[in-house]
Amino acid sequence: MIPVAPPFRPGGQYFGLAVGVVLTLIVAGLAAWFFFSSGDAPAEATAPAATAPSTVPPPPAPAPDDEAIDLPALNDSDALLRALVSALTRHPAFAAWLIPDDLVRRFVVMVENVANGRNPARHLMPMRPTQRFVTTGEPVRLTVDRASYARYDTHAEIVASIDPAGAADLYRTIRPLITAAYAELGHPDDGFDATLRRALENLLRTPVLERDVVLVPRATFFEFADAALEDLLPAQKQFLAMGPRNVSAVQTSLLAIATALGIDAASLPTPAVIR
Repeated sequence: MIPVAPPFRPGGQYFGLAVGVVLTLIVAGLAAWFFFSSGDAPAEATAPAATAPSTVPPPPAPAPDDEAIDLPALNDSDALLRALVSALTRHPAFAAWLIPDDLVRRFVVMVENVANGRNPARHLMPMRPTQRFVTTGEPVRLTVDRASYARYDTHAEIVASIDPAGAADLYRTIRPLITAAYAELGHPDDGFDATLRRALENLLRTPVLERDVVLVPRATFFEFADAALEDLLPAQKQFLAMGPRNVSAVQTSLLAIATALGIDAASLPTPAVIR
C-alpha cells in the first residue's frame, strides 16, 4: 500500500520536481502531474531563455467499445493500466512516467495530497528533471534563473499532448479500481470525485507568474520574498516552479480534461496571470 505523503517541509523542494506531472495524473486518471524534492543544491548560472513547449498532436480518441473492459483486481491492475494510459499520447518521453508499480494507488494518493495542498514528491521520482535548479542576481535580490523553467518543458509537452476525451474515458473505465484504492485510505463511502475536483481547483488557482521570482535564501532552502507567494499551498509552490509558459500550458490541458469529464469550466477557478 502506498503511504500518504508527509506534510511539506521546506527545503530545496520548492524548486525541485515540477508539479506539472501530477496535474495530468490528477485529472487524467493516471496520465500524470506535479514534482518535488530533487535534493539538488542551488547553483548560480546564466543560460538562454527557455523556449515555449512544442506541440505534440494528441492521438485520435479511440472509437467507443460496446464491450466493457473486465477489470482485474487492484493488486493486478498495473499491466492493464500501462496499456490503457499509453494510448493517451504519442509523446516519446511518456513511458518513463509509467515505470512505478501500484499505479492506481499512487494516483489516488497523489490526488488526495494535492487536494489537501500537500507535496506529492515522493510518488513522482521517475518524473524528476535531470538539470539543476539555478538562480541569478545578487544575494540582496536573488531571482529564479528563467533557464530553470526549461527543466519542465518536457513535462508540460506531455501533459499538453494527452487526449482529453481519452483521459476522461480512462478515468471512467478504472473508476472501480480508484474507489477500491480510495477506500484503503480510509474513505469507504468514496467521494473521490470531490477530492479530484479539489485537487484540480488547487492547481488552477496557482498563478501564472510572468514577472521575476525573488527569493530569500535560508540555510538549506529558499523562501519567496513575496508574502502572497510564500502563503501558497506547498503543491501550488511546486507547480509554480515550472515557469509561466509551462504552468499555463498545463492549466489549459487540465481545463480540457475537466470539460471532457463533464465539469462545467465556468464553475472552476480562472488562472490568474501576474505580470
